[in-house]
Order: sequence, then C-alpha cells, then structure tokens
Amino acid sequence: MRGLLFLLFLCLAPFWKSYSIGDIYIDRVTGKQLGTDGSKTNNLRVIDIREWIYVLEEKGGPNSMPGIKELHQNSSVITFNEYQIQQVIQRVTDDTTQEGLENQLFIVLNVNNGRVYALRDWSPEFKTEKEIMINTYRIGSFGAPRIGEGLMLLGQLHSHPKENHSNKINIRSVSEHDVEAAKSLEIPVFAVDAFILNDEFDSMQNHKNSRTSYIHLVNKTGVIKKFIGQTYGMNGLNTFNFSKYFDFLLRKENEIQQYYKQIN
Repeated sequence: MRGLLFLLFLCLAPFWKSYSIGDIYIDRVTGKQLGTDGSKTNNLRVIDIREWIYVLEEKGGPNSMPGIKELHQNSSVITFNEYQIQQVIQRVTDDTTQEGLENQLFIVLNVNNGRVYALRDWSPEFKTEKEIMINTYRIGSFGAPRIGEGLMLLGQLHSHPKENHSNKINIRSVSEHDVEAAKSLEIPVFAVDAFILNDEFDSMQNHKNSRTSYIHLVNKTGVIKKFIGQTYGMNGLNTFNFSKYFDFLLRKENEIQQYYKQIN
C-alpha cells in the first residue's frame, strides 16, 4: 500500500506546483517574483520588496496568518483591462492605415495600484515610416524599464504601415529593429500588419469601418512568433488576448533571487 501511495506521489508531484494556491508577489522595481503566500486565493500582487522582507523577518513568513495579513495590506492585486487594451490597439492600427506612419502603445503595470492597461504614445516626433523610438528609464541596475512615474513597461505594440517605395515590399512579421528593441529592453514587442486589412466591422467604441489585422510577436530573448492572433473583429474570432499573455508571463517562475545573486 505504501509503495502504491509513493508511486502516486511521484506521478502527481509535477502537477501540484502548476495548480498551487497562494497569491504571487511581484517586486515593484524589477518585475520579478518574490514568492507566494499561504492564502487560499491565487492573485498576482505587486509589492515593495522591503515589505516582503519585513514579513519574512518579523511576521513569521508569508505562510503565517500575520504574514498574509501584512502582505495583503501593503500590496495591490494586479488587474488587467483587456477591453481598454483592445480599443487602444485598434485605434493605433486604424491611424497607421490612414496616416502611413507607425504608431505605438505601451502595455504598462502601474506599480502603485496594480492596474495593467494600454498607454498610447502621442509623441508626433517619434512617428516615422519604418521604426519607432521607445524612451525608457530604469531604477537601479536590475530595475524593469519604465516609461513614467510608477509605470513599469511590460510590452510594446506598434503597427507597420504600407510600404510606398517601389523597390521595397512589406514583410508580414516583426522587423530586425523590433528584435533588437525586445532584447535590449527585455520585453515582448508586438507588430501589427496595418497594411493588410481583414474583415470589416462597426463599433461605437472604434473608428468607423475599422478592420482586423494580424499580430506578430518577438519575445525578450529574440524568438519570433508570427500570426499569433488578430486585433478585435466583428465576432471576436482569433483575437489575441493580451491579458492572458501577460498574466502568464508574470506567473512564470522567474524569481528575483536569480538576479540578486549576481550582486554578491
């Protein structure tokens, strides 16, 4: 009987971690995981690392009741506004189609309240026919890129306009510039084919006669994935879900200890 139970343990053990209960804590500076608590929920939370260390040293750790209470009081649950993200992406795509210039937006995490949403870059001097500038800064050597006070940059999206030069053609993918930007900033970069339009749809929330366009991705290591989905269409078919994507990225095991070991 004991042998059977041990065999069952070996079979099930790899799956327990994937479905573990407990809130996951993200450091507000680096964007990396600090660890999980002993609560019965499975939220993502953003917190100051000093609060996390205080709980470790003074409150019995993140699995104790006092520790959980302290962590919840001093952190924010991370929430995603997928509807708003999709609306801004569609407007960026529409404007690129009409203007013939690249437009961009940022997917940001407000580390002060935990909200994840799209923030459009309205800087006209950064609009060009072929590439876009991304202005960021970091806090410390290991800080995640930021585009403003409290705004951690999780990802960038831009739209590729129709190529008007007779000796050039549009490539349905990310560009070499996109790959270098993703690797340098260590964020995913998305590119939308604003030069090829798909099914037409009408929406009170979007520009009239907006159409869906295909989306491509390069991750922070430079791996390219083409045709990962589309911008929002009439029936919402094949629409890429940015909230699920970034939720998955933040939940992946990428603990902060790996980064701080480089200091010692």
